[in-house]
Amino acid sequence: MPFKIYGVTGGWRRRRLPYYVSSSHNRTHQDRNMRLKMPPLNTLPAFEATARLGSMSAAAEELGRTHGAISKQIAHLNEQAGAALFRREGVRVVLTQEGEAFAAAVRPAMAQISHAWKDLKNRSGSPVLEIGISATFAMRWLMPRLPRFYKRYPEAQVNFRMTGRQWLPEEEMDATLTWDRLRWGFEERSDIDILGDVAFGIVVSPALEVEIRGNELRVPTRCVQELPGAVWEAYEKMTCRSVRAERTLAYPHTFLVIEAALAGFGAALVERRLVEEELADKRLLAPFGFFRIVNGFGAIRSKRSRTRSLANAFVDWVREEAALTPL
Repeated sequence: MPFKIYGVTGGWRRRRLPYYVSSSHNRTHQDRNMRLKMPPLNTLPAFEATARLGSMSAAAEELGRTHGAISKQIAHLNEQAGAALFRREGVRVVLTQEGEAFAAAVRPAMAQISHAWKDLKNRSGSPVLEIGISATFAMRWLMPRLPRFYKRYPEAQVNFRMTGRQWLPEEEMDATLTWDRLRWGFEERSDIDILGDVAFGIVVSPALEVEIRGNELRVPTRCVQELPGAVWEAYEKMTCRSVRAERTLAYPHTFLVIEAALAGFGAALVERRLVEEELADKRLLAPFGFFRIVNGFGAIRSKRSRTRSLANAFVDWVREEAALTPL
């Protein structure tokens, strides 16, 4: 508290002056009050995804984080709220009554912020591209080629959003690359740009004991991905070839299926681009070769993304790279 000391007859005395709060101090005080009224904002994506998916693991996969990171953010949000926002029911997590009330406010707010951010980036000619892609396809095919795109467009920034169990909101993506035509077909969809062909085949390690009888391959084990869709049945119907196995091993990602095949655990059904190096150096063999599906590689495009010149350039570049890959 400021004081002014001055001399008077008969001694000294001090007089309290009015206390004026500076504008900067006032703003700081207001900012502190605002922070006290707001939840920890960095926890909200984890909260919203967990509430929507009913699983911290699924939320972690969607957001590209670890399960531990999501769990810590939810715990921090619970602590700050002074209430449990989730409860466990078996392997799932469900919202409590308090969590339901909070989620009802968070969902539309985050959706509005997301749409506003996308609009802002579009208006500002942002160099950021949001690309949906499977982790395996990104790791094994696109990422090694991406420096060539950056050389052509050095201002670009490509962000990957992982596809898989949870389908990405297409309106938020500049392009979602899709190649798994054994799982679903393009049919008459008008929102897909064709990028090229795909080719699928059975691959095995040279160390794996296999038996071929005409169009039938017999192996001890099949290595498959834990996703819906009868892909092996679709392959057999398309090729008139069959695979007989005594047992099946399931993995959460295609790259783990490929690693299992490389380790000699069993046979895998894969797209050729994903194993081109292993085929070239004979670490994997394709007993029946590969079955080509014409125009099976595509990019799902939103109307918004088609107005962006950089997004169109990226799709054209992927098409060029696909044409250079032998099938």
